Order: sequence, then structure tokens, then C-alpha cells
Amino acid sequence: MARIARLVSALVLTTAVVAAPSAAQADDLIVCTGSVTVHYSPPLGPLPQQTTQQVAERLGSTGGGACTGPFTGGAADTTFVQQVGCLAQGLGDTLVENVVTYHWNGGGTSTITYPVTTVVHAANQLIVTSTGTVTDGYAEGALSERVAAYPDLDVLSCLGSSVAQQTGTLTVTIT
Repeated sequence: MARIARLVSALVLTTAVVAAPSAAQADDLIVCTGSVTVHYSPPLGPLPQQTTQQVAERLGSTGGGACTGPFTGGAADTTFVQQVGCLAQGLGDTLVENVVTYHWNGGGTSTITYPVTTVVHAANQLIVTSTGTVTDGYAEGALSERVAAYPDLDVLSCLGSSVAQQTGTLTVTIT
């Protein structure tokens, strides 16, 4: 009878450990909002051309947003070179794999590879959604989604090749 009681106790303990999420799992969820600014060199014109894009992402209070999870904010600065044009804005993003490293407040980084990006024009906005995986650092192996929303560009500015910068809102989720 004592053997059965020990077996039941071990089974209950094992079930409780397996069923209860660990603190690390609960802390892995990050949802941060903020801002994103893209500098184009040369400035965007109506037709696609080879363009350097310097992207500054600011999450949490430094980007005018907030974060839930273990960090209060973060930042990423990335440079991409791709074919970009004003009238086909965002389509270049769908053709390349983006790799972004977020530097979190309080230390730590998460490098995220975004192989899939979709671009939608809706409600006078350009919405760029990237999905991928944390490939190194905090929450390695977790899924991530990054959604940037920019105001649609003015067609007259596009025709004049004068769009050198664009700013929008940003949400980064790691689950």
C-alpha cells in the first residue's frame, strides 16, 4: 500500500510540474509598441531602384509606446539594401529575409529572422507584417511578429523623387 501511495505522489508531482508553465515560459511573452523611422538613400522615386534603407526601431517609452513582459523597451538599428520605389512601396520587403537584433533595456538581445513579409495598403496606410523566429539570444526558438504601419505616401512627392524618410508605428510580439 505504501508503494502505491509513493507512486501516486510521484505521479501527482510529475503532472503538476508538466502542467504548470515555468516562470521562464511566462516571461518569454513580449509585446512592445513604439515607432519606426526609415531613411532612404537615394530618396524614393516613382520607379524601383537600388536603395539603402536605414531603419531605426524604438520600442517602449523611447518610441512613444509601451512593453509588456520582462523588458520596458528596446531598440534595433538595421540597414537593408534592396530595390524600392515609391509607387510599389513595400514590395521589396516581400522579396528578402530580414534579420533584426533588438537590444533590450536592462541588457540582453534577441536576433530575429523574418523570412516572410506581407504588405497591404488599407485605410490610407501601408502595413508591413513580418513573421519569423528568434534565432539567437533571449527567447531563442520563440515565434515573432513585427507590424509596421506607415501613412501612404503622397503621389506628388513620389513623382518628384523627394521621399527621403518615413515614420510609422511599430508592434513587435515574441511568443
